[in-house]
Amino acid sequence: MTHSDVLILGGGIIGLACARELALRGLRVEVVERLPHGAEASLAAAGMLSPLGESSVPGPFLDACRASRDLWGPWVAALEAETGLSVDYDTSGCLLVALDEEDEAGIERAIRTARELDERIDEVEIPALRHWVPDIAPGVRRAVHLPDEHRVDNVQLCAVLAQSLHKLDVTIHYDSEVLHVERREPEGTVLVHGNHWRKEARLLVLAAGAWSGLIPELPPLPVRPVRGQMLLLGGVEWPWGGSVRQGELYAVRRGATGLLVGATVEEAGFDKHTTVEGIEDLLAFARRLLPGIGHIRLETVWAGLRPGTPDDLPILGRLPGWPGIVATGHFRNGILLAPWTARQVARLALTEKEEEIAAFSPQRFFSRS
Repeated sequence: MTHSDVLILGGGIIGLACARELALRGLRVEVVERLPHGAEASLAAAGMLSPLGESSVPGPFLDACRASRDLWGPWVAALEAETGLSVDYDTSGCLLVALDEEDEAGIERAIRTARELDERIDEVEIPALRHWVPDIAPGVRRAVHLPDEHRVDNVQLCAVLAQSLHKLDVTIHYDSEVLHVERREPEGTVLVHGNHWRKEARLLVLAAGAWSGLIPELPPLPVRPVRGQMLLLGGVEWPWGGSVRQGELYAVRRGATGLLVGATVEEAGFDKHTTVEGIEDLLAFARRLLPGIGHIRLETVWAGLRPGTPDDLPILGRLPGWPGIVATGHFRNGILLAPWTARQVARLALTEKEEEIAAFSPQRFFSRS
């Protein structure tokens, strides 16, 4: 049985980011991940870093998204310096486009929020839009550019994070499903049991995504899987290197000639299959927004399970009754919120202060009568 200062349950981007931040602050950290390699939602995502694309309502959640977005540039630079590896991090921005009156109303909401928060947002002339995105629909009515909404290759980023942890002597134990956990008294530690292994730590960090509410003996957090289907197109030759959004759907560049199209939002339990209906809906959206893409390659399709919560907010804070911290429930924003979440978890681990993240506390689900 091994001992560490911190044991992190979950090897997705949230768990890996937390492990790095804690290790940089001098703690001995280990990570356990139930899959043989990689992670779940972190590898299935599109990698958009788009606060205003996810919320137009000012408040703690949008504040957290903007704060994390601002951390991404320095975070990527530090990871590249630590590992000698490169990350596809693009700062072209996001184009919000309108094909109908409902889309235009959405653009107006985005403009009002951006001005209220002093975020940059600029009108785009239609000829310029057609230059950047030659396949855009001929009936596009309006477009705006959010230059501070970026994108990252999240698959690449997770691999670089894992390499950073290796250099920090953080061990990631793959293929290590947790069977149950127990509190050890009077030691005040947590003992985690798996198949033929046990690990003890002073502090537990629960970052198991959609599976965070299923670990025996831990409090039953209300985290559920929300399926998102996505597809990858190949052979896209545009000057534009960022993302394009219409309503809730998007197209995001990936690499030199790739284009990710997503994503569905489905209550399908832990079923991670793609469906004919889901992929048809995405293709219909792509053809409606980008009718010129009909000749390009359909490379692959996949689905991921996002960790949803009843109020669509992350769960971040101390785990009631345990020497532990919860960092889960990020829904569609796990990639965006990773560096900010990691900082908050490290602050909790070292100072026990929670004021800045009170809106996301797990206690909101346990204090109701």
